[in-house]
Amino acid sequence: MKIDLRSNIKEVTKDLSRTQKKQIPFAVSQTLNQLAYELTKDKKGTGVIGRATKKKFDKKSGKGSTEFTQKNFFYDKSSKRSLTATVFWDDRNADYMSFMVNGGTRFPKKRAIKIPTRHSKRYLNAFGNFKDGAIDSMLQDKSKFFSGTPNGAKKQSEGIWERYGRSTKRGGQKIRMVAAYQKDAKYKPLFPFGKITESYVFSQKHGFEDKFIKHLRKAMADPK
Repeated sequence: MKIDLRSNIKEVTKDLSRTQKKQIPFAVSQTLNQLAYELTKDKKGTGVIGRATKKKFDKKSGKGSTEFTQKNFFYDKSSKRSLTATVFWDDRNADYMSFMVNGGTRFPKKRAIKIPTRHSKRYLNAFGNFKDGAIDSMLQDKSKFFSGTPNGAKKQSEGIWERYGRSTKRGGQKIRMVAAYQKDAKYKPLFPFGKITESYVFSQKHGFEDKFIKHLRKAMADPK
């Protein structure tokens, strides 16, 4: 989304002289850069947007975010010749953010998306995701795990199954699904990235107008 601040600038600077107006581009650029910094990084390291993802992850509800997600927001600076600052998340590190913000359908990079089940607990990290290397370890240990659908089971039962308990003469070991295979995953928009950004930019306490006036006064007091 784009946020246009031209009308705000026009209102604040309407009574300035021609000489004073020469400082407007510099003041605008400084203001945009300050806002972008506060939204994504700031002195606390995460910025307004990162903190809005809810800092502490709650395993029971599945709400919250990892520290990695909170710090994956960045910005590109504006200049007085190009008065546009950009706030964004890095898709190379976190392509899931696009689904959190916009919704949509995610398709697997390989065979299927692996979804945890009620038997997956020991293989998950503190954030409810499979631990690094857990799936590969399961698939390599063919004596304990197998991939696919158990004999006589429905197709919906496709996934990674774990053998457990003692082997019996009647039917071998018991089995339980530790990862379900899904062809896709559908997401509803959950994180209002645009609304958070816009609300901060136009807020009375932290927003553009207050910061712009301060930067403009400073620029007029010490013109370069």
